[in-house]
Amino acid sequence: MLIRRLRAGIGLAFPAGVCDRLLVVDDEDSVRRAYQTHFTGAGFDVQGAATLKEAAERLAANTFDAVIADVCLTPEVGSEGLAIAAYLRHLRRDPPVVVLTAYGSPERAEAAARLGVDAFLHKPVSLVWLESLLRSRIDDHRRGAETEPMAAAG
Repeated sequence: MLIRRLRAGIGLAFPAGVCDRLLVVDDEDSVRRAYQTHFTGAGFDVQGAATLKEAAERLAANTFDAVIADVCLTPEVGSEGLAIAAYLRHLRRDPPVVVLTAYGSPERAEAAARLGVDAFLHKPVSLVWLESLLRSRIDDHRRGAETEPMAAAG
């Protein structure tokens, strides 16, 4: 049975009872709240983090179906969003990761690609479009996991 959610004229369907878990990492409280409001309304279970430390704690304690991270959480460091993607790979977890930035550069885009980031996007971005992108990436990830051969126990 599918539940159909209608957002801004776009019909998005997902299985009943399935609630994708999303981590939103952004240092701006208003941005995190806006993302939380939108994605919760779209059927996601959303957790937020304002710092790299908070994000690492949530990632260590939980499994997420997708992660949205701002590249720059502090002016001093400036690439924490990429560090989050690297940390996920270190944990051997591979959820879709979308990195958002207001301060894009070719070097950061290349680093994101090397880390296997699913999308490196410039702010602002439509939340309806971002929701559609995340659902597509989550579905692709699940299909990929379903079609991978199982390792033989030995």
